[in-house]
Amino acid sequence: MTLAVSRTFRKPFWVTPFGTEGRRDFFSDRLWPELLKGKDEDLAPNIDFIEKEGKYFLNAELPGLKKDDISISIEDGYVTVSGKKEVNKEEEGTSYYLKETRNGSFSRSFRLPGKVDKENVDATFKDGVLTVAMPLEKEAETKKIEIN
Repeated sequence: MTLAVSRTFRKPFWVTPFGTEGRRDFFSDRLWPELLKGKDEDLAPNIDFIEKEGKYFLNAELPGLKKDDISISIEDGYVTVSGKKEVNKEEEGTSYYLKETRNGSFSRSFRLPGKVDKENVDATFKDGVLTVAMPLEKEAETKKIEIN
């Protein structure tokens, strides 16, 4: 018995020079079949970036990654989440009927709408979901100075 499973991936807009499905397949699949194989954009996680209760929250879905494979940085008004996913290489003498696991790295950066208190940023990773809580930096209060 032969198991055949197919999955269709939507290609990026820049691969579609004329905007039609048939031409897109001709240009990308027949002329440059290696164009999209193994690209980092396939590994980019789904991210929610919200503000709530005086904090920014960044939630990223990172299934299959370990805590040590993820890096978070805040610099120049941007928060960056990056990571690396390594899957076992294909074994010699093994017949693969379907292989959708991918290797590679990703990096996603987001501009912060306001200033963040970098000293109190908290990140947790549980059940494949990364949550980064970034408290807003408190604005300096205006002090009225009396003239003597």
